[in-house]
Amino acid sequence: MTKIVHIEITSGDVEATARFYSQVFGWRAEPSPFIPDYIMLDSGTVTGAVMSDAYKDQKVIAWYEVEDIDAALKAITAVQGRQLSEINTIPGQGKVVYAADINGTVFGLKQPG
Repeated sequence: MTKIVHIEITSGDVEATARFYSQVFGWRAEPSPFIPDYIMLDSGTVTGAVMSDAYKDQKVIAWYEVEDIDAALKAITAVQGRQLSEINTIPGQGKVVYAADINGTVFGLKQPG
């Protein structure tokens, strides 16, 4: 069963938005060492991030863990979904890619590794 493993919140003011979630929910907020204008959020059970809305304009993006990212992309495109980015590798995290459903709703896929 696929599970949600990460959420991204987009913002025009990344630092203020990350500070909001940190203060309201007590989540740890730390800048990403890999991506500018991307602050990692950690609740202790779920991870998330606040990123610049220059990257994506959808306000919240869910990330799903998959066993095989290539197979998941084939299944998505077979039912009229779309791959929106190249597959990237984040050191120590695995492979990631953005995709969209038939309505254009953006989501991410993550293959641990």
